Parts: sequence; C-alpha cells; structure tokens
Amino acid sequence: MLRIETVDAAGAPVLGFWRCPMVPLRHPDAQTGHADDLDAIPQALEAAAVAAAIPRDWDLGPLRAVTPGPHRADLEPGTTFAIEGGETVTGAPELARATLNLAMVHTDATAAADGRRLVFGGHTISIAAAHATRAIPALATILAWESCEHLAPVHEGDVLRTGLTVDATADDGTARLRALVSADRGPVLDWRFVALVA
Repeated sequence: MLRIETVDAAGAPVLGFWRCPMVPLRHPDAQTGHADDLDAIPQALEAAAVAAAIPRDWDLGPLRAVTPGPHRADLEPGTTFAIEGGETVTGAPELARATLNLAMVHTDATAAADGRRLVFGGHTISIAAAHATRAIPALATILAWESCEHLAPVHEGDVLRTGLTVDATADDGTARLRALVSADRGPVLDWRFVALVA
C-alpha cells in the first residue's frame, strides 16, 4: 500500500491519497510476506479537507448562466442519471505511455494473463468523468475522491456506460456523486467523488 502526498511551492497540501497497486510476481505461487493493513485508510473524507479544496476565488455565476441544468440547486440525493450513449475505449496504449505508466500489461498483450491488453485504470476513470459532465454540464471541477474500485478488467474496444447517482449535496456547492461504469459483460468501476457544481 502506498500513501502519496503532494504539496505546492508554499508547502500547502494539494493532493493526498492511498493506493494499493497490483504488482506481478515472477512465480505464481510466490509469497511476499506483506499484508497491507487497509484499515489505515480512512473510510470517509474529512469535511474540512473537502472544504479547503473548494476554490474560494471562483465565481460560478458565469458557468451557471451558460450551462443547461441541472445546476447544484436542482440536484436531489437519490437522483440517478443514465448517460445516453456509451464510449468505446480507444488509444489505450498511447494514454498509458502519455501518463508514464510502465506496467507492461497496458502495452503488451502477451504480458496479460488473458492475452489481452489491460486498459490503464485512469482511462476508465476519465471516461466516467466525461460521462458525469454530460449528465451535469454545470460540473465545474472534481474536488476529491471518496473511493475508486476497479471491479473488473477493461480492454481496448470495450464500450463503457455510466450510471451517475447523486449521493448527497451541500450548501457550499458540492455534490457527492457515484459513478457506476459497466462494460457489456458487467460492472467495471465504482467511483465515489465530490464535485463542485455551479
């Protein structure tokens, strides 16, 4: 398990997250002796951390004026959007290279267990984010991730569809959203995040 924290030039935190990467072993029966304690990962976002991430100098009025609804005031917890049209995953090796992802399974099909290139997880997440902005065009930015679970592999050529649910809203302009992404064979991603909505 990795804990990653990034700060700006003034030393103020700008990003912090935990990650549990999958690392291939040379021998399928090898034992690492490691057993990460996932209980160290907080189960909920700290309200103060989310509040600190909201850009205080942004005027969302112009965005609200030019985008169709729903706007933040229109969002109700429990509302689900079925985004019209799927997205075909293309350009997977190029995106993996552009992000400096070195995992061979993203560029070499012979490195994958099933003989098919595995799509970089960030590719699937970016498609879910694009779907979220289709459902909520007034979405200004994503402030924080509550969780992000890859439920099944995604391969180039898969058609991804997203159901977006509003879990909660707040008076500060934020909405807690859940994107459940599916390929034709079933769910592949369950992503919960906090967005700032005009």
